Amino acid sequence: MSQKERISEVALLRGLAFAAVVLQHSIAHYAVAQGARIQDGVLLTLLLLCSKFAVPVFVFITGMVLFYNYDGALKYGTFLRKRFMDIIVPYIIWSLLYELGNQLVQSGGSIHPLDFLQKLLNGKSSYHLWYIVMIIQCYVLFPVFRYAVRRLSALLSSQWQPAALAGVGALYFLLMFAVGPVYHAMDKLQLPVITSWFTLYADRNVIYFFFYFVLGAAAGMNVQRWNAWVTKGQMVYWPLFIVLTGYLLYEMTSLFQTPRGTVLSFNYLSLLRPIMAVYCVTSIFVAYRVATWIAYKGGRVANMLTAIGTLSYGAYLMHAFMLRVTYFFDETLFADWSHVLRTLISFILCVVFSIAGTWLLARMPLGKWIVGLRVRPRPAGGSPALQKQA
Repeated sequence: MSQKERISEVALLRGLAFAAVVLQHSIAHYAVAQGARIQDGVLLTLLLLCSKFAVPVFVFITGMVLFYNYDGALKYGTFLRKRFMDIIVPYIIWSLLYELGNQLVQSGGSIHPLDFLQKLLNGKSSYHLWYIVMIIQCYVLFPVFRYAVRRLSALLSSQWQPAALAGVGALYFLLMFAVGPVYHAMDKLQLPVITSWFTLYADRNVIYFFFYFVLGAAAGMNVQRWNAWVTKGQMVYWPLFIVLTGYLLYEMTSLFQTPRGTVLSFNYLSLLRPIMAVYCVTSIFVAYRVATWIAYKGGRVANMLTAIGTLSYGAYLMHAFMLRVTYFFDETLFADWSHVLRTLISFILCVVFSIAGTWLLARMPLGKWIVGLRVRPRPAGGSPALQKQA
């Protein structure tokens, strides 16, 4: 793989996506806290909707970066070895740490090797690790995606390629209607491994996220053309995003009122639903446009988000732990505040703690194994340099 000029907005977009993930998980905690009011539910739903782009954008970025960087010969063994070192090893370490923590609470700290191996494969050591299992599938299947996308691209003239991409998007939309029927069919068949991957672990099955990766592939294969699409399409995706946000907010608010009183539940916003597929695709365009605008403006916000994006993998792995740390401050100092304010405070503290923790670990001799990157020594007269996985 030849070294290519970096796409400036990608790290910034990663930073936005990481912040959105932390916000979602902060909302999930405070939504079930006692004393939630309907007005809390409305504001938390709005925050949740505006952060729903996180996972689709992360998958999009993966596709974009891979297709941008690997446009020549692919040495699959070297490719997988790098992902194993930078992605899987830190994942294993954090899975072990989370599992140790779980077992200390539940049974005194003993880990059963076979049980832990199963959790490594399905991402069950902590609620947020499902995403790592899903994205590893993208890396393993990259040659298949690469062959299919490049083959289709070669068969079509440039003027038909956007229509083909839209057609793939329509197929993905139809696939979301099939999630439920496939679940029930597989549940009846009870096929070893396969059934569980379409039922119990459907939320981490790469098949149900493939279009975000393909959309990233389209962007990575021709960045200038993609940027032109994003700019020209604003009159379509911005109004659609606003309308869908309003509609989903209305639907969610109506579900909060139950015979038991106000109950905040966000299951309606599951990613594996047709309307959410449209919303997520629209959100990718919106988030990318926001990222390019911030990158163009430059300044402290752009620099901060870029730094967060560069450190985002290690921060993602540790943020579930850091969220628990923030709850101590919340219970001590902010217990009487509104749910929305408590959510935002935990969100900010978690981002700060996670990024700072990743930065510190990356400076240690073995830090790369824990957070997936290392900080090289400070050059004379300069600032420390980050070595980030491609």
